[in-house]
Amino acid sequence: MGYGVAVAKRNHEVMHSNILVTGAVGFLGSHICQYFGQRGHSIIGVDKFSPTLLSSDFYPNLHGFYEIQLPDDTFISLLKDFQPALLIHCAGSASVPYSMQEPYDDFRQSAGVSAFILDSLRRYLPACHFIFLSSAAVYGNPVTLPITEETPCQPISPYGYHKYICEMLCQEFTSIYDIKCSILRIFSAYGERLRKQVIFDLCRKFADPSSQIVEVYGSGNETRDFIHAIDIAQAIEILFMKKATGIYNVAAGKQTHISEIVDMVKSCFHSGKDILYSGTLRTGDPLYWQADTSKLMGLGFQSTISIHEGIKNYYNWFRSEYGRKHDQ
Repeated sequence: MGYGVAVAKRNHEVMHSNILVTGAVGFLGSHICQYFGQRGHSIIGVDKFSPTLLSSDFYPNLHGFYEIQLPDDTFISLLKDFQPALLIHCAGSASVPYSMQEPYDDFRQSAGVSAFILDSLRRYLPACHFIFLSSAAVYGNPVTLPITEETPCQPISPYGYHKYICEMLCQEFTSIYDIKCSILRIFSAYGERLRKQVIFDLCRKFADPSSQIVEVYGSGNETRDFIHAIDIAQAIEILFMKKATGIYNVAAGKQTHISEIVDMVKSCFHSGKDILYSGTLRTGDPLYWQADTSKLMGLGFQSTISIHEGIKNYYNWFRSEYGRKHDQ
């Protein structure tokens, strides 16, 4: 796709930066470590969990991994010693249903940890570029589509509210302390190694030989704007290279109906199972999403993995991880 040529032309400073990634064991964190490590950056991973496999495939060019429950003063020592040029904050709660059940813990994991990291940068490494992975959940159920960065934020879940509070923290530390912050409002992230949410749930149900019916939340008419983890990593790279700050929607810029996702996964499994839509949504889930990504595209971003290609890749990963249990 011509991307390797662009990578080769980048200057030495960008190619060999020190990068610290929080939440490095998680879905997005592990993909981001892999992406930047493959491009010659020196990576430090931080997570409250230890990775089951610190392989060179998932964590190339890994300078070190630290099992830390943030906030922790060990993190401050890492900043001082490693001197990262870029800190990508992937840690925190990543579940709307969990935030509905445990709103205070979700707040603590998101806003509390983000405030600690930002204040640590203010005190010890103010020149570091901070990238915060926010969410389209801050928009709630927007009245009009596509959603721009100027669309009013009206969260409908604690998860969305807490992401919005984190954004306010970023803006506080930018305006008062001159910390360089980029905020990514990520829409429906997916990709290999994601073991939750709609695509994973569908794969499990189609692979289950004990049932001939696949039940799906909602009506199937709901839409999402899916973006692959690799494309999210590319967006981060562009913001880092361009030294761009502010708020950016990160998505493919296309609506995909949930019923279309169901059909794609069903086709991968060559399944004859019946589909039953429940007609009800989970509390906190939006109805329709489509992002306006023109601001990010103005910096040179283009999503490279189509939803059809991404679903096929995800199916192949799922089959390799969980076995080939098909209903023909």
